[in-house]
Amino acid sequence: MALSVPIDTRDITITPVFKYITVEDVPASEREKRPVMKTIEAVEVRFAGSRLYSPVFPVDAMWKREGHTIITYAERWADQYRDFLAGNDQKAQGTPLEMLKPYGVTDAQLSLCRALKIYSIEALHHLEGQNLKSLQMNANPLKDMARKYMSDRAKGDTASAEIAALRAEIDRLKTAQAIPASDPKPDEIEAAIEAADDEYKGLTEDDLKTKIAEITGSRPRGNPSRTTLVQSLRELEGAA
Repeated sequence: MALSVPIDTRDITITPVFKYITVEDVPASEREKRPVMKTIEAVEVRFAGSRLYSPVFPVDAMWKREGHTIITYAERWADQYRDFLAGNDQKAQGTPLEMLKPYGVTDAQLSLCRALKIYSIEALHHLEGQNLKSLQMNANPLKDMARKYMSDRAKGDTASAEIAALRAEIDRLKTAQAIPASDPKPDEIEAAIEAADDEYKGLTEDDLKTKIAEITGSRPRGNPSRTTLVQSLRELEGAA
């Protein structure tokens, strides 16, 4: 089986990024009558598919309470925190998105996923609601690719020569799962969405209908919008 990675599905759409940040030491500022800054350890919590929401907490802040015991954010993600303290690269949980190559994922779609903080196939597979809709017209094709991959893996299907060939490639691409240090900016996300949707930019609506007819045997009926035609063609090519 290709690169099966044990994960906790409860947290798979959440990625912690530990970092040092500079904040104001308010009591010291009041004493000194001037702004006094200090550097603290913090964790930025990224949610797959969320454009703007990435809260930041001190690592020793309370995540939850269990009875009389307080669980901090450092304890919640203890393995990742240890990597951070050791100076190691912080990696996302799960299977690298590159493993969707045999299922038709494009480089632009991979960039789009990362711009929207989706760092693994499992995270994509479990994405729902508004966070899934953030992928716009790529939502259905990408979700379907993830579903097919997870289904094949669950069945132990190793018949695909392409997947087998990717095992060595994934070793080389381990850095692909490295979490970007900075949270994507809104304009970077929009650029990634535009690039992912740009695959058929040079085709007219008639060209799109012709390509659909080549796959299905008949041209689309009525007068569907260009967005509908692009999404239909992308889904058909992904299923081919």
